[in-house]
Amino acid sequence: MDLTPYHAKYFAFDLTRRAPAGLDRLSMALFDAAVDLNPHQIEAALFALQSPLSKGVVLADEVGLGKTIEAGIVLCQYWAEGRRRLLVICPASIRKQWALEIQEKFNLPVIDEAHKLRNAYRTNNKVGHSLGLPR
Repeated sequence: MDLTPYHAKYFAFDLTRRAPAGLDRLSMALFDAAVDLNPHQIEAALFALQSPLSKGVVLADEVGLGKTIEAGIVLCQYWAEGRRRLLVICPASIRKQWALEIQEKFNLPVIDEAHKLRNAYRTNNKVGHSLGLPR
């Protein structure tokens, strides 16, 4: 789905003001979100949700353009689809700030499980093994 700037702006408005219609995967998942969406954030979220060759993407916009919002849109959609095992990787220095923003802006529960990845490459680490990390 190729989005023109006009369509991206329309979808951003549609998601924040009323029930969405016509988008492939974005749903009422954002109903309780306390954010104002921008077109580039919708485009990034759609890209992440439609990426056919991978099980995820790296969001790497410039500082201040809303990576947290983009990730939050994707997380909300996955949560609405019933997925409960979602992994977010961010620098340790912003982990708590990021978790707080996801809770406040998207009303999603955040459980910090980073400590379970300590020694993730050991053969007896269940979390590391479930993520497919090399031994």
